[in-house]
Amino acid sequence: MNANSDDPELHAREFNARARISHRGRGQAPRWLITGCLLLAATGTAHATDAMRTALVVNSQSTDSLTIANHYAALRLIPDASIVVLSDVPNKKSCKIDDFRQQILQPLVSELDRRKLAAQIDFIAYSADFPTAIDVQADLEKLPDRHKMFTPVGSINGLTHLYQFVLNQTPHYVVPRSNYYARPDRKLLLENPFVGSDRTVFEAAQADAEAGNLDGAVTKAKSLLKKHPHQWALLFPIAAWLAEADRDDEAVAAIEVLVKGRQAHRDELDQLRALDSLASDERYLQLLEQIPATAPARLEATPFSARQPYGINGLPMNELTQGLRYLPSTVLAVTHEGGTTLAEAIEILQRAATADGRGEAAEFYFSDSSDVRSKTRMPLVPAAAEILRELGHEVVIEQDPLPRSRERLMGAMLGSATYDWPAAGNTVLPGAILENLTSTSGALHRADSQTRMIELLRGGAAGTSGTVTEPYSLPFKFPTPLLYAYYAQGCSLAEAFYLAVESPYQLLIIGDPLCRPFGDEHTEAVSLEILAEDDQAVQVGLKFWRGPAAARARIQALELFVDGRLINVVPLTDKLNLKKEGLSPGKHTLTVSAVSRHPLRLKTLQSLSIDGPSTVQPPSLQARFDSGGSAGGVITATLAGAGASKLAIRHLGRRVAETDQAEATLHLPITQIGYGPVRLIPEALIGENWICGTPIMIDVPLP
Repeated sequence: MNANSDDPELHAREFNARARISHRGRGQAPRWLITGCLLLAATGTAHATDAMRTALVVNSQSTDSLTIANHYAALRLIPDASIVVLSDVPNKKSCKIDDFRQQILQPLVSELDRRKLAAQIDFIAYSADFPTAIDVQADLEKLPDRHKMFTPVGSINGLTHLYQFVLNQTPHYVVPRSNYYARPDRKLLLENPFVGSDRTVFEAAQADAEAGNLDGAVTKAKSLLKKHPHQWALLFPIAAWLAEADRDDEAVAAIEVLVKGRQAHRDELDQLRALDSLASDERYLQLLEQIPATAPARLEATPFSARQPYGINGLPMNELTQGLRYLPSTVLAVTHEGGTTLAEAIEILQRAATADGRGEAAEFYFSDSSDVRSKTRMPLVPAAAEILRELGHEVVIEQDPLPRSRERLMGAMLGSATYDWPAAGNTVLPGAILENLTSTSGALHRADSQTRMIELLRGGAAGTSGTVTEPYSLPFKFPTPLLYAYYAQGCSLAEAFYLAVESPYQLLIIGDPLCRPFGDEHTEAVSLEILAEDDQAVQVGLKFWRGPAAARARIQALELFVDGRLINVVPLTDKLNLKKEGLSPGKHTLTVSAVSRHPLRLKTLQSLSIDGPSTVQPPSLQARFDSGGSAGGVITATLAGAGASKLAIRHLGRRVAETDQAEATLHLPITQIGYGPVRLIPEALIGENWICGTPIMIDVPLP
């Protein structure tokens, strides 16, 4: 690399100057009307992870992948619309970057675009049997003088997260800070946060200030703040320049905004020497008394939105060209010889699902051994420990590479090349994150002498991570210890990981992205009841378990989904009146997501079945599993649909069988369906519309 080649801001600016991203735009919602409610803009709004915003991606050629998908869709109620089955996945544990682009990543984002879900999906859950290691040598050849730390193997998770770089064949996904969603050192708050044309405006403001044109500098910075209101960090230079220009009242007013937003700390204000002129200003002194003396090590946790561009300083931008967008993912299971068995993988996901909302006081372990693998991340352990203790958890920091005989273990940060986890005798709580910093624990695609990350999943973890090749002991390539603090504050497993790793291109993350043991005290559970329904409308009653007053205190808004598609965001109400205009006949699922007022926008979801207009009779389906016959067995399905020109069966978001008859018996080989809780949806083509019948669930036991 050249002298500037390890400058992430430079790479981002170069990338944005060239990139023309057309996918992941704003989709069109179905034409449903909600009487008495105003449609709220949702694009760019960050909410906590949930099943309605998670796409489940499946390899159609793998029975293991189909089986894991069956279980995960049932456990997490992933809607059919959000399940993407890919038919041309490379049949190997690792693949070339061009194959990953053309056979996995581009088909995935194109399919989300085609379904008009690009504005809704925030997270990706890869089922089993996807290549976990990606050879990126072809991309890195564009950086002939790169540093040796940019090793030419990436992970499926990291490269999916950094999809904008990858799809544009821009190799700067390898830089030390490519993930602006990760919580940065607060020192970046004083840096230029923009990567597009507004970067030049900020630089011009700085030049004005250096030349003594303070009024010009303030005017330019204020114009940026008006354009990007979430960029509150601009108030720091604005206040300093106002104070230097003897506009003390305005300087104090700018600082007051930071204080009210809980973003001011005395040590950070002390760094702005221009504010020394306010030392005798009584209003300024009163503000200093209201704020903490010391700023935290990193910015606070924040929910994620794939529609939201993030600036270099980690704060949201209001224009796509001024920041970068991401698509976080995890792998649900690895079931080849380098991973778990299929049965183990299913059990791990089932156990993770039981963790949601447990919220119990737990133990978090940080290894402080003499190994460089441990020492690399120790600087941020005190910050994580402080947060965890404030939340009521026990923090254990010891020199032993492993925790031993712990009885309530929810987190463990390790740093060891090899270890024997079963011998440590720990009781691991459901939902735990256990992870280890070492060179190749995530290199599951090849033989390796280091202990594989899989052993922590076998040991009880709901999620773990490891690098897929030699990363060197560089802290930005691994999750910081604050991973555990974010998790304990109420972030989902996926949010916590991506908040904590600044350069994820080599990090493999295995686990349930939706697992969230903490934060339920900030939410409000809701139940749904149909109060009245006819062909024109349906009235749904909402009952909040803690009562109306608690709901008003906790819930900010309600998100409404029909068949997994976001149709509206409405204020809190105890009755929904939904007109069925544009809704097809047949069976549909209404899901209501109650979004909390908590900064992490935590959610609770509830669903019920509703009927479309009764102008036609929906198709019916009966099915049974027969373990004999073809390899793995077969599901025999009997379909009927009066007036249908075609009948079909949907499974995991795709049609798996179709007939031109109005009544038919179809046979579905298990090798094409998978084992576990198989959800089948009958469809009938009546006129020009496909009409859905009542889904059925059939349990197919593992062989």
